[in-house]
Amino acid sequence: MKRRTTSQQSSQGLSFSAGIPFFQSLKSVLRSAKVIFRMDWRNIPSFVLNQFLITFQPFVALFFSARILDLLATGAPRQKIITWIITAVLCNFGVYLLERLSYCVTNVEGITLYWQLYQEMSRVMMQADYEELEKPDIGLAKERIYRSTRMFWYGPWEVPGVLMAVVQGLTIIITSLALAWPAFMPVAGEGFPLGTLLMVLFIAISACYSVVTENRLYRMKEDGLERMAAQLRRIRFLSRYAREDQGAKDIRLYNQQQMIQTQSQEITRKIEAMSKERATLRSRSSGIRGAMSQVVVCLAYASVGIRAIAGIFSVGNVVQYVGAVTQLAEGIRVLIYSLQHIRMQGPHCQEYLDFIGEGKDPKQYRHRQDGTEHVQLAEDWEIVFDNVSFRYPGTEEWALKDLSICLRKGQHYALVGMNGSGKTTFVKLLCRLYDPTQGRILLNGKDIRTYRSAEYQRLFAVVFQDFQIFALPLGENIAASMRYDENRIRDCMEKAGISDWAAKLPKGLKQPLYTVESDGVNISGGEAQKIAIARALYKDAPFVVLDEPTAALDPLAEAEIYSKFHDITDHKGALYISHRLSSCRFCNTIAVFHEGKLVQEGSHEELLAQPEGQYAHLWEAQAQWYQ
Repeated sequence: MKRRTTSQQSSQGLSFSAGIPFFQSLKSVLRSAKVIFRMDWRNIPSFVLNQFLITFQPFVALFFSARILDLLATGAPRQKIITWIITAVLCNFGVYLLERLSYCVTNVEGITLYWQLYQEMSRVMMQADYEELEKPDIGLAKERIYRSTRMFWYGPWEVPGVLMAVVQGLTIIITSLALAWPAFMPVAGEGFPLGTLLMVLFIAISACYSVVTENRLYRMKEDGLERMAAQLRRIRFLSRYAREDQGAKDIRLYNQQQMIQTQSQEITRKIEAMSKERATLRSRSSGIRGAMSQVVVCLAYASVGIRAIAGIFSVGNVVQYVGAVTQLAEGIRVLIYSLQHIRMQGPHCQEYLDFIGEGKDPKQYRHRQDGTEHVQLAEDWEIVFDNVSFRYPGTEEWALKDLSICLRKGQHYALVGMNGSGKTTFVKLLCRLYDPTQGRILLNGKDIRTYRSAEYQRLFAVVFQDFQIFALPLGENIAASMRYDENRIRDCMEKAGISDWAAKLPKGLKQPLYTVESDGVNISGGEAQKIAIARALYKDAPFVVLDEPTAALDPLAEAEIYSKFHDITDHKGALYISHRLSSCRFCNTIAVFHEGKLVQEGSHEELLAQPEGQYAHLWEAQAQWYQ
């Protein structure tokens, strides 16, 4: 089966968004609201209450203004007028205070919500099966969610806003009808209510026009979402490149400033052109809707005014009915917009729900069967690769083939071989980041798939070639935790050879690394490598793996680090991976990989005694490095 291309996936995403039924979108929006409510129950109520109070407040003023005008026009007693004025002031002030209070909660919780939703996506990425992270699917899904959010604020982030718009529209419509219903009712002795019919007609026309224009804007947004995807990726790469240290050096040494600026300006022009197209349609439709609203206002004044002249309505009624009818047209427009917004947001909410496991496929990134047995403590550990073969998902080529090897605690092993020979794949299988395609891996005689993955992986402390040092305090970097034993940390730093360097830091173990913090310090590549090694020592696992973390160093420096690490892990099982054979001469056993197969195994002296073997050829080719 052929894998879909990115363009094919994008077009399918567009079709899905544009064709999803309204009630399915509504269901996705409501399920997203449930997720948000679970994160923090204050989010949705505070958003909705705030919008209700904002929308309702003008109607309070309108109602009381009409009553007070009637009292003044009819010469009501001063005490009664003052009572109504005081009541009006208190009601308006009370609604205002509630609205401000809900706004404060909404503002704080809105910021919190933004990060909570992103953290939920990060949780999924961190808990997904490792092999899923090396497939394009999860990356493309995450990219589309991010793109939808950054460009148009699509997805669950907008759910509170959608619900606010629904509440706003319903509040305006219900309150307007409650205050203006006499203006739409026929009056005894009155002829054909032409004014009323014209008002209803123009309100209906305005509503239909809103539906049409919102649909066009929606289609333009969805089309732009796909058309701008590549442009946004390019400008994001250029921005990141210009910020990074390595990029900053190349920019200056190769005079890349003009090239980057020209490309950025070209991308910006394309994005602006698409944005201008939408802005033009929105402003034109807004102007037409505004004109229709003014027609409704004029008709309302005419209809209500004629009845007021005939003595049917009072002065207060004129103010109340005209104001309410004017708001009614706006309320219908807002409700239509909010319902259309639900249809717009639904597909993107569903994408998010599917991603975090709340959708139709909650285990799409966690399909590997975990074991149920606990890993029992033991003095001796033995890991056996029993005729293991492996190929990466979606490929036909074997990365490892018919591999059998035994690792024991207390023994030190070296894996050597050319690029692509299967060394790192071996480590991924050893740590159960992948499961074998064929064969078994046994821990003390039992298939490792029978054990709980988290417990099994505690047996390994690995320093990969692309290890990461975080922009966190030194102690937290080594412990991989906010809580740690300072004495153990210092012991591990001593063994890794960074105690003297750490002693010079102004804040010691609490010193932030890198300049993300104002008092952070940048570290060299060698210091980073030693911190990573100290982290592996702090974990205190039975097996320690160094997967070429020192590849950037010269051969002598790498050999020194490996030799020292050999001494401090003497009682552990240790696995060293390197292209440089001199770094691994001290190991008990050296395993030579070639084209995915184990072709030789033995000590350094035993392997050199086989002059036609792969190890001897590699040693001869590298001899110039250490002679």
